[in-house]
Amino acid sequence: MNNARDARFYFANLGADVARCVSAALENNDDKFDDSLRHARRTLAFLRKANRPEAYEEGLLLVRALIHARERDTLESFNVQLHSLIAQYSPMIR
Repeated sequence: MNNARDARFYFANLGADVARCVSAALENNDDKFDDSLRHARRTLAFLRKANRPEAYEEGLLLVRALIHARERDTLESFNVQLHSLIAQYSPMIR
């Protein structure tokens, strides 16, 4: 198992999960938000198993930042930064 590759894969997927959360929140679709957040937390659990604690900690911060942005009504700004972050891990760019 290549822990660095696995962590990169799961972190990119986590970013996509969080992006779906943002989209749902901006649409005021609480059910879709909750479902996407559950999926993000499952992905975060896979990231933890990749044995890259630093990647897991960054993933936790990403999910916490999502919740904070939703509470503070700053999701649009968060979304711009999120897409920039996701692009760094996209296999399409490599």
